[in-house]
Amino acid sequence: MNSSLVGNQSGRPFCLLAVSYLETINFCLLEVVIIVFLMVLIISGNIIVIFVFHCAPLLNHHTTSYFIQTMAYADLLVGVSCLVPSLSLLHYPIVLSESLVCQIFGYVVSVLKSVSMASLACISIDRYIAITKPLTYNTLVTPWRLRICILVIWLYSCLVFLPSFRWGKPGYHGDVFRWCADSWNTDAYFTLFIVVMLYAPAASIVCFTYFNIFRICQQHTKEINERRVRFSSQDGEAGEAQPCPDKRYAMVLFRITSVFYILWLPYIIYFLLESSNVYSNRVASFLTTWLAISNSFCNCVIYSLSNSVFQKGLKRLSGAICASCARPRVAKDSSTSRSKRSSNGCHV
Repeated sequence: MNSSLVGNQSGRPFCLLAVSYLETINFCLLEVVIIVFLMVLIISGNIIVIFVFHCAPLLNHHTTSYFIQTMAYADLLVGVSCLVPSLSLLHYPIVLSESLVCQIFGYVVSVLKSVSMASLACISIDRYIAITKPLTYNTLVTPWRLRICILVIWLYSCLVFLPSFRWGKPGYHGDVFRWCADSWNTDAYFTLFIVVMLYAPAASIVCFTYFNIFRICQQHTKEINERRVRFSSQDGEAGEAQPCPDKRYAMVLFRITSVFYILWLPYIIYFLLESSNVYSNRVASFLTTWLAISNSFCNCVIYSLSNSVFQKGLKRLSGAICASCARPRVAKDSSTSRSKRSSNGCHV
């Protein structure tokens, strides 16, 4: 018997958050509100990021823009995929079986977030090469190699989560589906496999590269300031401290990476606890999962608030939209004024 039918025998919908159920409606209100709210924010935010990158050529000056745009497209697809659990919670009829929808949805979201995680690791490597080998950077990091790297990221992410259809839950809990909550269990060995193949390498790369980036930037800043003080003392002028020029851009990327791991840390901890049969709770599963998915919107906010070139591109895009909206209004006003003048002439 289908597990969803079993859950509906009592007439109450399957809701992970008990406070979301109201007697006047037949769906999980709180879950739907949370998922739809995040879906709207993620889709709208990443569409804006993608348009700004296309409208601001200066943003494409950095090779990291390839990975930022890859993350934006992956996060956009995460937002679109959120439509699936929303329809399920609203009891919208789905053609495929609940177990297959649950597995496919969990696999797709896991792949997309793996792309984001791998892209962040590649961004940190790119900035590390740019600072440690500035003279040979353009020969080492070429657009062709970047495209190959992005293709490898997508292929690797698709392959690393492929065993989830046979071994158990991947790095995502689709517990909004009843079959996911009751029948799809985590496997300790598969969890260890995901940690070894994805989480641990990505986190280690990020920690190593950014630690060395800021250490090198600190050394460069110290050397630059010492030279300025020495030359200014000879000229009799006081020199001001100048920060490392690469440090500001590295800080933007570091904020994005830090927020990513902060939002994903509760879920990773819960995922490990559930896999080892130490702790299991549906409410905790739902909250940690959608807290992690909210990172797909946070990337847009951090980048828009931290990058001055992105802010200029956003202003240019908003100005173009306002101008395009104003043109029909001006044309309408001018046609209205002409019609008024002609009508007034007829009455004279």
